[in-house]
Amino acid sequence: MKNQQSNSFLNAKKRVEGLRAFYKHLTAYLVVNGLLLILKWRLLEILLENGNDAPGFVNWFEWNVIATPVLWGIGLGVHALYVFVYQSGTKSFKPEFLNEWENRQIKKYMEEEGQ
Repeated sequence: MKNQQSNSFLNAKKRVEGLRAFYKHLTAYLVVNGLLLILKWRLLEILLENGNDAPGFVNWFEWNVIATPVLWGIGLGVHALYVFVYQSGTKSFKPEFLNEWENRQIKKYMEEEGQ
């Protein structure tokens, strides 16, 4: 009974740590990308005022400012899936046939050990 409670506690602690890490990641994403947007508007305005209006540079600048939140957002989405789906134990990322194969292999090796 005590061992089961300690396992439950460790599992709950691991889930809370995962949630805390995700919320830190989300906060960093929002702060950094908010600052990037502000910087983009202000810096682009300054650069255009100073004659740096080459279309290639402006396109490069805009794509880089857009690509950062998009790519980071994909990573954040994967992190969210891990924390809220995989780590919570409600679903598995593995297809069902892999789970079945693993169960068959476990059963096979347990039977071999029993002989």
